[in-house]
Amino acid sequence: GDAELTLASLILTDGLSSRLQKVLVYEQQIATAVSSYVDSRVMASSFVIDATVRPGADLERVETIITEEITRLAREGPSAAEVERARAKREVTFLTGLERIGGFGGKADLLNQYNVFLGNPGMVEEDVLRFRRADAEGVRQAVATWLDTRNRVLLRFHPEASGRALDVALDRATAPALGADEAFHAPEVLSATLENGLEILVVERSELPKVAVTLVTRAGSAADLPGKGGTAHLTVTTMDLGTMNRNALEIENALGDLGTSVDGEVFQERSLLSFDVLERNLAPAFAIFADVVRNPVFPEGEFEREKKRLLDMLAQEGTDPNALAWDRIGNMLIFGRDHPYGRPRRGLPSSVEGITRVDLAAFHRTYWRPGGSALIFVGDVTLSEAVKLAREQLGVWDGLSPEVPIPEPAPMDPRKVYVVDRQDAAQTVIAQILPGPPRRTEDHYLLQVADAVWGGGFGTRLNLNLREDKGYSYGVFSFPTHFSKFGMWMAVGGVQTDRTRESVVEFVAELKNLAGERPISEEELAHAKANRVRGYAQNFEALRDVATQVAELWTAGLPMTEFQRAVEELGSAELALVNATAQKYALPEQARLLLVGDLSKMGGVLELGLGELVVLDVEGRPVARN
Repeated sequence: GDAELTLASLILTDGLSSRLQKVLVYEQQIATAVSSYVDSRVMASSFVIDATVRPGADLERVETIITEEITRLAREGPSAAEVERARAKREVTFLTGLERIGGFGGKADLLNQYNVFLGNPGMVEEDVLRFRRADAEGVRQAVATWLDTRNRVLLRFHPEASGRALDVALDRATAPALGADEAFHAPEVLSATLENGLEILVVERSELPKVAVTLVTRAGSAADLPGKGGTAHLTVTTMDLGTMNRNALEIENALGDLGTSVDGEVFQERSLLSFDVLERNLAPAFAIFADVVRNPVFPEGEFEREKKRLLDMLAQEGTDPNALAWDRIGNMLIFGRDHPYGRPRRGLPSSVEGITRVDLAAFHRTYWRPGGSALIFVGDVTLSEAVKLAREQLGVWDGLSPEVPIPEPAPMDPRKVYVVDRQDAAQTVIAQILPGPPRRTEDHYLLQVADAVWGGGFGTRLNLNLREDKGYSYGVFSFPTHFSKFGMWMAVGGVQTDRTRESVVEFVAELKNLAGERPISEEELAHAKANRVRGYAQNFEALRDVATQVAELWTAGLPMTEFQRAVEELGSAELALVNATAQKYALPEQARLLLVGDLSKMGGVLELGLGELVVLDVEGRPVARN
């Protein structure tokens, strides 16, 4: 029954047209999300359904609908079409896991799992066949036996203040010796350009019968009009909810029958629309995808539903200190609240409220054009096949998207301490944000190495200090962000509320150390270079990962040879140059300090003499203090 229950999970919650998604999220709109999964174990497994109820909606009503749908599935069974769609989705997911070497569902993980559970590591084919043999009656019986029963645990979670975590001593054994490094060989990216200006980029990988497709356009949240932040995000999330030829459920069902769905994501300077599919289903799936790209109509009902969902998510984000620091306020401090790079990618509640479907249609008409876009194929497909498919479905698409103007930043004053007061927050999230260089700077790879010493990984100065030595934090990390015109460098992490002052002292000290008081040592450099070089290949493991890397280089206007150059530059970085780069950008006098947590429990921070305290609301606006 394990395979049948996995298919039942997909039938219940996978995709907009699944039974529970359709009722709870799409039609009645009383939940923002619903998902399910089977946790398969040797002796006893569990089946989990997880629903997020919309604010103000009836929790018991959601529970009743879930229970009734399980009972209906147990009595009537699924349709043959539902089973076939679920089988296709599962096969795509299974093959996606086989793209990876390790990790959950990767090749090594599966070999180990088969060996432990079944005593035979060579069960990949049998694993596929058990799903192909599953039928509607088998799914019905499994649901009737295991799910349509009172043997369940019902959990209702309401957010509340967290208690203090217990201290746990860990005994870490000596790590085993590493094997010899293997040379990295960057993927070859083949290219062509259609007559309408659409660039085609292909990485051929034929080891699995699967293809990842991504359309990227140089228009992200930076192209949102002032006061309309969130337009690019809503455009991407509603493009597949209705075209001139199909409505939302027709698109969902057609793609679901082919074992796939469309995903969208927006960054500051690019928007992406993607899907993964079995090679045999590439042509019909791409035809639907092309219709979504060219002909979205943004139906009013679908738009309003997605807008409400986004507002719900932004409201949740406003209660999450990590989200506020990482995704919302940090960029504002360096670029300015109204700067294209300072606006949050998904917008703010105040900006999303004013967006209309007309804004989405205008954004799509202006920026989603072939001239200014690239179509990326990775997997079991050739350049000639990709070009033929693109020309057939997107050859009549026309237009050139305009360049998005990026003004000079208007940063907030670095001589102040910025606080977002979240009463009863379990931790204080501390962020230290510095100006950084644009992507095309010659310092790019040297800064990556310096970051691998400061906080860009586990064994770094910040994390070893605040987590391993002091025990104030579960983790503190840093990362540079590079845009086409400017950049930023951020260190961030949550710390114990009652250790906020002490943690700020360590943040300040570590930045001064990196700025020259304690230069990077030869040992630290060797570790940082090994970290960056050895981890680099993981960026190209899965097909979608490769497409993402290609999209990033294309957006930055860099040649695809940059993939190989990156390893060479990282591996050859010299100590003097890395230290000079660290000291060039690690400027304590330019750092903006942001604290997100319970202001009443941050005692002593003002005594450090770091500047005037400025309290911000959850949208980054200064507020008067009582």
